[in-house]
Amino acid sequence: MIKDEIEEACPGVVSCSDILVLATRDGIVLAGGLYYPVLTGRRDSKESFFDEAMAEIPRPNGNISETLRLFSLRGFDERETVALLGGHNIGKIGCEFIRPRLSNFMGTGLPDPTIPSDFLEELMQKCPDDNSTINNMFNEHTARGLSESAISYSQGLSALSSVGTSFDNHYYKTLTRGRGLLFADQQLMANEKTAAVVMDYALDEGAIFRTEFAHAMVKLSNIGVLTGFQG
Repeated sequence: MIKDEIEEACPGVVSCSDILVLATRDGIVLAGGLYYPVLTGRRDSKESFFDEAMAEIPRPNGNISETLRLFSLRGFDERETVALLGGHNIGKIGCEFIRPRLSNFMGTGLPDPTIPSDFLEELMQKCPDDNSTINNMFNEHTARGLSESAISYSQGLSALSSVGTSFDNHYYKTLTRGRGLLFADQQLMANEKTAAVVMDYALDEGAIFRTEFAHAMVKLSNIGVLTGFQG
């Protein structure tokens, strides 16, 4: 929809790559995150690299070593990785990514033993089947009556813009209590360096996290950019 409107106003000028980067930044700001500057002038690739992209995207069930390895391929250290995963503060997660933790963790036929019993019961109620979704804010924010508007996102995820300052540090606070929705999220507490960063981000009301997330997003927005006569 954005591309259609821009093409009508100024055809052949603004790339899909720029639209994605700008929409991401503005979505974060609308959700309560910090504004950060992004450069424009990207050109789009002439082909899609779906298989390569899927191979390098951290998996919901990935362990901490694999997550850190994949982020390091793009030049991110442990602290930047923890900051970027804070994007999971907002959105919805498809239950197909959570249910294996609830009944057949790693093929054992049992729940993930790291999930607190009360949280396991909650998750089983929230995820009766693979077609359901869980609001990433249900741990901390369901009682606040936030209004939400969803936009589609790949692999059953939805990004949400919420009224109020929802882009805070509740994600990290839930991890310190063992209540991460995804195994990959909770794995941040399984590594000494990443766990220390989680504790840093969980201490205040989110100021440190918001600042460092914005810096990491600027870095992320400049990876693999095509300019000039490329693309």
